[in-house]
Amino acid sequence: MLAFPKLSTGCFPVFTACWVRRTIFDCKSSSLSKAYCTGSQHTQKNSALPMSLNLGIDLGAASLDGSFNLKVYLAGAKDVYPHVDQISSKVEPQVQGTPDDFLAEKANEIEKYQYQMKNKVRKCPACSKAVAFTLASCNGCGHDLREVEITYTNNIFTSFCYGIQKGPFPFVISMRSMASDIIVFDDLLSLTPCHVNVIPTNTYCADWRYLLLKPKQGLELLNSMYASAWKVVKEQFLENKSWGAKVLKNYDALTIEELESHLCVGCNYPPSQYQLHLQFMLPPFLPYHYRLYLDGLHFTNERFFPIEYLRKVLELNEAYEVNDDTPIEDIIAHFRTRGVDYNAIYKACYDRYGASHQKLSNWKIEDFNHLVINDTLFDIQQEEGENIKIVPTTGTTKPNDLINGDKMVLQNYGRPYVGGKPSGGYYDQAKTEPLTRFA
Repeated sequence: MLAFPKLSTGCFPVFTACWVRRTIFDCKSSSLSKAYCTGSQHTQKNSALPMSLNLGIDLGAASLDGSFNLKVYLAGAKDVYPHVDQISSKVEPQVQGTPDDFLAEKANEIEKYQYQMKNKVRKCPACSKAVAFTLASCNGCGHDLREVEITYTNNIFTSFCYGIQKGPFPFVISMRSMASDIIVFDDLLSLTPCHVNVIPTNTYCADWRYLLLKPKQGLELLNSMYASAWKVVKEQFLENKSWGAKVLKNYDALTIEELESHLCVGCNYPPSQYQLHLQFMLPPFLPYHYRLYLDGLHFTNERFFPIEYLRKVLELNEAYEVNDDTPIEDIIAHFRTRGVDYNAIYKACYDRYGASHQKLSNWKIEDFNHLVINDTLFDIQQEEGENIKIVPTTGTTKPNDLINGDKMVLQNYGRPYVGGKPSGGYYDQAKTEPLTRFA
């Protein structure tokens, strides 16, 4: 039997050669040991490991010192987590139909609306996620996108503002807060159990670069969006004691000020939806997405812009000319000469996000059915005390088959579910006139 340590962060990226020898080769009765050795031309039972082993399972990298890089994360979440329901939104959509139907209705003034209604993206063929056209890999499933063509999709966020009913799917919102100028809502593709977006609803601003045209007003808008999202997190998530105690380690000992210091907040450029929005997350990350974070597939450098950077740039109150074609690299270089170093701020924030996950993560191995080790699936069987038994999964289930199921269990998007599916509503102050350009 394999005595396995309790896992509390959801994902452990590195195990040493000593651990590999002890657990894979020396534990002769372990199902994990057998699983790794079956089909191998090497079945050593001592500590003299060769530099390269054909184990039938990718162990990662074997370095000269004999260490192994194993990527491990929890999967198959059990339905034991409390949830935080959205606010009720009972209104009917203002526009019956799709964005194209909406534009057809506005044919006489189409130039006022058309530029607000489409996104430039790459659509992942593996998971169907629309992602920024500059990304080489899908930030939802990791699929290689370098050969995927750029396409155009409906702008769902501006559709929210206009109260448009649907596109290829209903444009319902898992609403957290509604005001005449801002809405806060759960992210459909949550990276953390508490992951919301916030957008302005009376102003059109394709992405954060345009805030540079009017930096003083841009900073005011950004801070207003932050305040709206933080109010939601405090009042709806952090005041929910059952949710906090289950999801956040040492929840009762954490102060509001400390929790605010762990937030992961920022904007993407290019965005997946061309309407200014703040991504607003409180760790821990879902186990699979922590794995992607460790692999550098979230918060991509020179695509993700932490709010700490955006504020410092805007606080200079120096207008910078921007158009659709302005390279983000030029903006980064310019503000570096003004004393705002993107790379330094980005690295500090990226490192903090991982440290915050480690600090707050309360995932427990007994709340999951599976362990994924280097993309191979194992079943978790609880034994006496804190020991667990890891056995190969039978059947055809693959790790990627569990990603969406875990999201459905752990997310707060669309709660409460109706008929086992997320629910939602529409904006009760949908706009009847064109959104005003920010600048």
